[in-house]
Formats: sequence, C-alpha cells, structure tokens
Amino acid sequence: MLKDEYFVFTGTLTTMTRKQAQSIITGLKGHSQSSITKKTTRLVTGYFPIDLIEGYHPSQKLLEAEKAAQSGQQIRIMSEKEFIEFLSQTFQLLSNGL
Repeated sequence: MLKDEYFVFTGTLTTMTRKQAQSIITGLKGHSQSSITKKTTRLVTGYFPIDLIEGYHPSQKLLEAEKAAQSGQQIRIMSEKEFIEFLSQTFQLLSNGL
C-alpha cells in the first residue's frame, strides 16, 4: 500500500512510540528512515518540548526537509495529527479492498 513512501519522524510522538509508528509504516509496506534522504517522501513532526522556549532552533530533520522541498523534492511535512488522519484513510481504503 505504501511501497513508494519513505517516512522520517522527528520530535516526540504523543499517541504512540516512534517504534510503533515505524512498525505500522513497514506493516503497510512503506519505508521508515532515520534521516532525510533523496528518497524521503514524508516527514512526521511530533512534539518538541523546546518549542516552548523562546529562541529555539527547529529540528535538523525539519530544516533538511524544508530545504529538500524548496529544491523540488516531493516531500510532505505533516504533523502527528495529519499522520494519524493519513493512517486512518489508508486503513479505510484497505478495509474497502482498494
């Protein structure tokens, strides 16, 4: 189902562990990566406690993904909420036999 999708996670996920999220992706025949590459198609951003601190710097993975997108790479940056909605839609398609 997700054979052409390459996921990278950054930050802390609040609804599941990163390992659980990676298992779901691989279970759906997708790929989980530890860093942004030319193959990466989606970056899932979790919660960063440092976001609450004034003058923080975004994660390196987020900066790399934004740079890749600006140079034309088809990479989607999504929040954890968007990731959960994406999984829900994927499971719905699977349950409908598509």
